[in-house]
Amino acid sequence: MVNKCFKLVMLVLFLFNITVINVFAEGSKEEELADLKVQVQGLLNRIEKLEANSLAKLKIKGRAALGFFDSGKAGSYPAGSFEMPDAKLQFAFQPDDVNTLVARFNVNNATAQSPLMDYLFLQSKDFLPFLKDTPFSLSGRLGKFKLGFGEETWSDNPVEGILPSNSAARATVTDEGLELAGKIKLEKFNLKPLGWVFSVSDGNSGVGSDSTAGKAVMVKLYNSPIEPLYLSTSYYNSGRLDSSSSEMSIAGLITPPSGESDWDRSVWEVDARYDFGKGKKPLDPPAYSDSKAIIRLSFGQFKDEANKTRSGDFGFIEGTYNWTKKFYTASRYSLVNINGDGTATLNSITAVNGYARFSLGGGYRWTDNTILKLSYDWNKNSGPGRDDADDNLTSAALVTQF
Repeated sequence: MVNKCFKLVMLVLFLFNITVINVFAEGSKEEELADLKVQVQGLLNRIEKLEANSLAKLKIKGRAALGFFDSGKAGSYPAGSFEMPDAKLQFAFQPDDVNTLVARFNVNNATAQSPLMDYLFLQSKDFLPFLKDTPFSLSGRLGKFKLGFGEETWSDNPVEGILPSNSAARATVTDEGLELAGKIKLEKFNLKPLGWVFSVSDGNSGVGSDSTAGKAVMVKLYNSPIEPLYLSTSYYNSGRLDSSSSEMSIAGLITPPSGESDWDRSVWEVDARYDFGKGKKPLDPPAYSDSKAIIRLSFGQFKDEANKTRSGDFGFIEGTYNWTKKFYTASRYSLVNINGDGTATLNSITAVNGYARFSLGGGYRWTDNTILKLSYDWNKNSGPGRDDADDNLTSAALVTQF
């Protein structure tokens, strides 16, 4: 009987122990599970924050122009054509407060251009801390970018310019190089800051390497001596180009003088802008300005040094009037001339030594970022023993930026 009771007690204790162990085991698993859930949630929160920070550091912007263009037989659209002549997409990644990596892609007419990436540079702002409490500021660019020569260079596209077309005197340069820029405060003299730009670049056309002996140099100064007058002056020298074409384009002219294989190009330009009823928006782009009226003018000269030197002058004057916040009209007269009896291809027309363009049109601001533009260009070109080419242009374009 005692043995039976003892066995019964032992059985009860055994069952009790198993039950207690299972209970504690279940409790331990639940605690571990709860800890794991907390850790997983913390990890998800960290991933979410990292993604948010990365997206905050990445900025995307772009522009596009779409429309119908119709030119004379010697122009680019002799039968009329629906085109998307300008489409750009830019990515800017800012890993810190100083540096920004910028890459811009060229997809004009929805087709990958060559090169597809037309800009790729690192921009560093205020990278010298000891200048913080001085009258001087300094920023830099390294890579491939548009040099800040002149003023039309910032709006020489159908989206940002006042008209779908550029001036006949378009001067522009995109190159691989190093740029330093800044401003000098002149508050003690009751003057606006003096801005300056200095760059060193390859000079010759082509991507990725410099095949010439020299380097191109550009210098620019700008200031607003009195409000709302803005002035700038620019100088560019390509350095020795050998037989290569120049990255600096004047009315589309980038090749050496006929028969020359050792040359260099120098260009200077002065620009002025006056805003009547100046608005609060930045100077550029002009098409989106909220000033009541704007007058801009530019004049410059170029010289292509070789055994047979080629030189010429170029310039434009343009005006914009905002009748309402939605509707504006604009006009521009521009020209480029080659001195003497020399000829070249100017604005895609061959064997000419003079090219003038009068443009008239306007725009309707559909939204803050989208404008409907209409314009007509009368083009006049001349050369020894040739008639004026039939290349007048009608443009109707819907343009947008974001």
